[in-house]
Amino acid sequence: MTQRKAVAAAPARKKQIPIGVLLLLPSLIWSTVFPFSKLVLEVIPPTLLAALRFAIGACFLTVYAVYIAGWREFIAAWKRSWPWFTALGAIGIFLNNLLQNMGLSLSTASSTSLLGSVDPVFAVILSAIFLGETLNCLKLIGLITTFIGIFVVTTDGTWVLDWGSSGLGNLLVIAAAFCYSVYTVLSKRVLRHEDPPVVVAWATNIGAVLLVAMALITKPALDWSALNTPIILNTLYLSIVPTSVSVVAYAYLLQRVQASLAAISLFLIPVFSLIWSVLLLHEELGWPVFAGGALIVLGVALSVIGGRRQKIS
Repeated sequence: MTQRKAVAAAPARKKQIPIGVLLLLPSLIWSTVFPFSKLVLEVIPPTLLAALRFAIGACFLTVYAVYIAGWREFIAAWKRSWPWFTALGAIGIFLNNLLQNMGLSLSTASSTSLLGSVDPVFAVILSAIFLGETLNCLKLIGLITTFIGIFVVTTDGTWVLDWGSSGLGNLLVIAAAFCYSVYTVLSKRVLRHEDPPVVVAWATNIGAVLLVAMALITKPALDWSALNTPIILNTLYLSIVPTSVSVVAYAYLLQRVQASLAAISLFLIPVFSLIWSVLLLHEELGWPVFAGGALIVLGVALSVIGGRRQKIS
């Protein structure tokens, strides 16, 4: 049996995580990044936080990948697919986080929350161009419905988007979203012949090295006296759970469904983020949140149904 056949046959021999769980878990975990980061960023600068997150996350991902695939296979995967891993790390980890942090520092929260959610739109287009995935009616309707829901939520029902004082910040956020869409499509290609934990571990290691190098170059100031137990625990959470667990879950999702469908599931992040904001930051919610949230859930459901029908046909 060839290696590719062995990789393809492996999921059949073990119990797989339900698709519904894989669709919800990454978005649910990633939605916690904002409230936890808000606390940590009061002490740790954005560039340094990104470097710490992915440096620590890379260590955990490497241990997990070696445990799953073995050290020899982990090294062999690098020899086979190092150009893919390098591209994934540079584009999806380094550039995505660097551009997003820069954009957040220049633009408003409402603009970045909306513009940061356009990556599924790019993913659908790139998947159609490079992966040959077709966009049927249900997926198109689901995509449009979800995007309308996000617009209602982020504009608080006014239908007027606050672009902030700097258009550059918004362009950087769009660029970050595009980078993650490229990461999604490239991941789909390499996951055809490599295991998800191995792909994610190598990509994160590459991205972490670049982020650490950027932090060393910029030399962000850190107030060591302000570090306390909550800050340290939050930093560890951000480094392990959103950076490691959710990324691996998303890679497994990409291995089993179309890249465009996996990307569309990320539209749920703003909905979960608002829920966390109420629970952790005690923010109040109005009708736009509930109406927009319902549209987002409906849109994702239509996209899932459309993706399953397309797969069956």
